[in-house]
Amino acid sequence: MNRRTVGLGIAGAIFATVFALAFIVAPSACEGGFGVYFVSGVVALAMLVSLPFLMHLGGSVLGSLGWAFGLLLLGIGVWLAGLLAANVTILCRLF
Repeated sequence: MNRRTVGLGIAGAIFATVFALAFIVAPSACEGGFGVYFVSGVVALAMLVSLPFLMHLGGSVLGSLGWAFGLLLLGIGVWLAGLLAANVTILCRLF
């Protein structure tokens, strides 16, 4: 297996974990679950941005920047898709 296959496999595992975590924290979103989902999403995005540089996915610095930007956009999309699909409550109490 080459580095690109392993790197994309790791990225896929991060995507699946973030998406699944939305369904785990959704029932307890008002008791701190949303905070857990937010922090885990930020950590996952940081991991996704650093992954192309660690696995040398692009072959050059400019190529790795392109991969990092693409994985960042996909990560944000998966993060928001999990938030909406699991129906995570964002506003629990207004007053």
